[in-house]
Amino acid sequence: MVDQSAKRGMLKYRWVILITLLVAYFFVYFHRMAPAVMNDAISGSLGLSDGEFALITSVYFYTYLAMQIPSGLLADRFGPRYSAGLFLLLAAFGSLLTAFSNDLAGLVIGKVMIAAGLAVVYIPLTKVMAVWFRKREFASLNGAAISVGNVGAIAASAPLVLLMGLTDWRGVFLILAVVTVILGILSLLLVRNHPSEKGYPSIEDIEEEEGIAKTESTSEKIPMLQGLKTVFFTGGMKFWMPTLAYFFVFGSIMLYAGLWGVKFYEVSQGFPQGSAAIFVMMVGVGKVISPFILGIITDRYGLSRKRIMIFGNICFFSVLVIMLFFMSSNSFWMWIFVNFMFGFFGGFMSLSFAQVKEWFPTALSARVIAGMNMFLFAGAAILQSVSALLVSGKTATFDDYHNILLMMVICVGIACVLIALSVEKKREKV
Repeated sequence: MVDQSAKRGMLKYRWVILITLLVAYFFVYFHRMAPAVMNDAISGSLGLSDGEFALITSVYFYTYLAMQIPSGLLADRFGPRYSAGLFLLLAAFGSLLTAFSNDLAGLVIGKVMIAAGLAVVYIPLTKVMAVWFRKREFASLNGAAISVGNVGAIAASAPLVLLMGLTDWRGVFLILAVVTVILGILSLLLVRNHPSEKGYPSIEDIEEEEGIAKTESTSEKIPMLQGLKTVFFTGGMKFWMPTLAYFFVFGSIMLYAGLWGVKFYEVSQGFPQGSAAIFVMMVGVGKVISPFILGIITDRYGLSRKRIMIFGNICFFSVLVIMLFFMSSNSFWMWIFVNFMFGFFGGFMSLSFAQVKEWFPTALSARVIAGMNMFLFAGAAILQSVSALLVSGKTATFDDYHNILLMMVICVGIACVLIALSVEKKREKV
């Protein structure tokens, strides 16, 4: 019999933990998207070419990629409290180092530290969702998390342009260092790995009392190598098809919104930086809306996540084709609408996390999400590196952006095929 007072305490306190890590995740996206706005300021200050700056931003994604498996292992082994808290402090130190960097090497080292620290936020966040919340709530919560992250992406577009008017890029990184230190300390003080650490009943005990069939224990431990083997070598179509599809979709999104988007409009149509930043901001607005709504709808009504993602990817592909054929247009409102649709349909792939996670035990949840994330950021890193080669040693031209957009169209076309080949677990309507 579950103690009702402890149950109420657990159902309330879990929101303290979730909100703390959601705020941290806001700044993960802010860091990730800010280079698109600060490109000219940093490059001009340190005399960097467009190709060099693209390589710096790709370092973030390569580091983030390298940290995914360690992040999953840390979250599964030591829990969200220490993994997120301590690595947020590392990201804060990286921000401080970046603020005082005067050359390419300093920026690269700072970027590596920032990426390594921020890479250990999302996985602990999903671990909290798996351990503190009902299984049927995961897609809704994950959608909400991605939406919060994209609010951070919005803040790193037009609002960041306004902030840059009050300070310089160094001042921005100093502010980020202070905020990230505070978030790291709050994570260590407030986050708990399991309800039992606060004397609360586990979520599986609560679900059993509510008449839901008891699932596997959320306190179960699976050995490291056994868990990785289960995810990578026995996952088959269940793991690899959605993961590879997201590789191409996320890589395309970050290539555009996280690096070249603002300069694309400045070079191709001659828009001022403020207008270009507003266009990219609309990508974030679209991505705030779709993951949140889709997560709730699929959790509540048991709809097919695979079919919804197929529809979303086809629409995303269509948006990219429109951008390719109308890239010389200087219609302000057309680009507002197109960028919103870019973000809205690009956000449909967020459902793949829930689709894949349902095939694996809760004890592996962090490693499953980490495995997927590893390939997402591989896509971002690889596509940004390819784009850096396209503009190596020069300022990007209209033709360069045409080739980058064409590469994105091809990538998303491949993603459409991969998600159609994925395997979905049958679910009941709630």
